[in-house]
Amino acid sequence: MIDRFFLHISTLIRPSDKVLLAVSGGIDSVVMLHLFKQTSYNVSIAHCNFQLRGKDADEDENFVKQLALHYDIPFYSVRFDTQGYAEKCGISIQMAARELRYDWFHSLMREIQYDCIATAHQRDDVLETFFINMLRKTGIKGLCGIKEKNEHIIRPILRFSRQEIIAYADQFGLAYREDKSNEDDYYRRNYIRHHILPKLKQMQANYDDVLHETIEILQQQEAIYSQHIKEVKAEMMTENDAVYMIDIQKLKQLNNLTTYLYEFISPFGFNRTQTENIVDILDNESGKMFYSSAYCLLKDRNSIQIKFIEKQAASIVIEDRFANNKMQEYRLLLERLPYCQGFEIEDRTEVAYFDADKIEFPLLVRKWKEGDVFFPFGMKGSKKLSDFFIDNKMSLFEKQEIDLLCNGNGDILWVIGKRSDNRYRLTTSSKTALKITYY
Repeated sequence: MIDRFFLHISTLIRPSDKVLLAVSGGIDSVVMLHLFKQTSYNVSIAHCNFQLRGKDADEDENFVKQLALHYDIPFYSVRFDTQGYAEKCGISIQMAARELRYDWFHSLMREIQYDCIATAHQRDDVLETFFINMLRKTGIKGLCGIKEKNEHIIRPILRFSRQEIIAYADQFGLAYREDKSNEDDYYRRNYIRHHILPKLKQMQANYDDVLHETIEILQQQEAIYSQHIKEVKAEMMTENDAVYMIDIQKLKQLNNLTTYLYEFISPFGFNRTQTENIVDILDNESGKMFYSSAYCLLKDRNSIQIKFIEKQAASIVIEDRFANNKMQEYRLLLERLPYCQGFEIEDRTEVAYFDADKIEFPLLVRKWKEGDVFFPFGMKGSKKLSDFFIDNKMSLFEKQEIDLLCNGNGDILWVIGKRSDNRYRLTTSSKTALKITYY
């Protein structure tokens, strides 16, 4: 088994690579750690405590820490409020643990400058995942099982069965932790392991070899399928200023457009149910929005638009002392200038001028909200911002990007980059100008 591991690991990583080992303390990860210690690879241990099993979880953490001390290798650990995260995000405990685990692994890998993360998935996990994904309606991609290498993640013991791993641990007298939850049939993976796979073995002794061969065929078919999707996606989807757009008329010309659309938008975290809902409203009015964990999708007039959800910036207060200084945090430059005959006004949307004597500090930069009203420069009357946006044919995404500069009394001074307020313009009676540049 050691010889097979040496041969296999050399196909996954380079001899100089630094490897972060995900070690839970269970038999699979303990065997993976022992195998790596037979090599010359530079390794560290990463352990997640999901705080779901009380004292047992803490004892797992301490056990893995002692392993690191025994092998004299670096040890990193983290504790998660997995239950709270799952409730906050509206996802299952298993999905929450997966997201938290891999997010931390990747951040740790970047922090300590390691080349890859090794997880202890083994051969039997592939079959269990096959059935889990079948029940999740994941399609051909999900039925392809677990990849031995996926970008920076490697699964170096994926070719070894559970029985081989148990035999190896016995041979070397390796101690490991038993996770009692692995016996609980409440979890779908455990039920498949304890009931479905044994039934298949009764039907056909070599069922596991046949299923793995089937998965290999599916992987080859998926590669052809993915290449076709990639080519069609290149024709359908464009990207402009970090907004991805799918032409609705082109999309509607496709047969099986729901499947195509799902393949286009699933990399952004949108699921099949959302895809079906989007298809249902392709001919309806625009403005409907859908959300994944990190992206927002807008069904606009002629296109489907997808954009990364940036954290909403907090309102920024600008004190009087910032005049004549650049506001680095918000890219604003405020300048007080004498206003007299011959004063030159720059005709640029990034610059706005106001009568300084009418300005009340502190100023406020904020996002717009429903009901906002201002007096557009050059007009005598007021206008709702929502109507101003419609007149300028701005999409919902563009509206979300808009910031407002507000006077100390709450009035909107400037729809930044678009239009200033007529009430605060420079007039013949003005003595001092406040020039504000957005850079």
